[in-house]
Amino acid sequence: MDKREQFGGVPDPRQAYLPLAQWLQTILTIPSPASQSDTTSQYHLPYYQQLPDFAMALLSNDSQAALRYAPLVYHLIGCAACHNAYLEIYDALRAALAADNGQVMPDSGQHALALTPARMLVSLCQLLINQAQEVLQMARHDHVDNEAWARALLQQSLIMSSHIMQSVMRQRALQNLVDVALLATKNDIDDQEKVACTYSSHVAAGSGALKGKTRRRAEMIERSTGEPVIELQSGSLQGLVTQRDDVLELRLQNLDESLRGHYLLVTIPLGSLIEPVRWLGGNPRAIRSQSPVDEQGSLTTPLGKTDLRLTNAEDRNLLEAMLKKLDIRPLAS
Repeated sequence: MDKREQFGGVPDPRQAYLPLAQWLQTILTIPSPASQSDTTSQYHLPYYQQLPDFAMALLSNDSQAALRYAPLVYHLIGCAACHNAYLEIYDALRAALAADNGQVMPDSGQHALALTPARMLVSLCQLLINQAQEVLQMARHDHVDNEAWARALLQQSLIMSSHIMQSVMRQRALQNLVDVALLATKNDIDDQEKVACTYSSHVAAGSGALKGKTRRRAEMIERSTGEPVIELQSGSLQGLVTQRDDVLELRLQNLDESLRGHYLLVTIPLGSLIEPVRWLGGNPRAIRSQSPVDEQGSLTTPLGKTDLRLTNAEDRNLLEAMLKKLDIRPLAS
């Protein structure tokens, strides 16, 4: 029997409290209706944060879990948002701890993530992103600074997503990442100059025809045969991020005439979430191009150095996620 079904949240369901245990079992294992208000869940953050530990205690056959988490169990009965989050976390952690043969895995590191079903990793990533949003909303309500905490949660979601090889699933896992990350990062850019262009990493997915058409346009930017790249797109404009030794290099072309002859300021809002990248100038939200845009509208400039490698699938996925948003602004000549 599923542990979640077997253990409904009372100290000893085989003893005098069996009727109560059966009722709790029924309540906790059935998904709750959608919450009537999205604004109320932010005040449940202390309970929400206990969910992974509570689920892990149940998965570890901890007989005292219900006693230690009694207030949480009571809360789950009446809170649809936390209740459904508990169900998702429990299922995701169970999958992360079990191999295909149903045996408990000996480690919980990269090996476990590699074997975890993609849909479970998607669920975990979304839970982390949602929790980061809850942390930020609670911080705003209580007038405290929880940005570092929220960034740590978002960073963990990025790391987990890098082990999802299916591009569509990886996109789903990181849905809303940019919006939440922008909330978690102070805007230290002078907005006197409006964003001239916003690029995003292009994940090749869907029909082969669309993929081939996009790739042919991207290949117009000069690169070596077989060179691993991250493709960028901004409407009809194409760009690439390539790697030369440990240097990440940005290549853009066909930029607007108003940008030609100008140095550019490159902003990567998610850049602070990727610690292994040593950004040019030290700030991923204010990378100054080392040369101006040429007369043909092309620009090649370094972004920073990293030990991550585009030739490694997980590293590439991590860097691709980081480039879900890349803004460029002109600098005065």
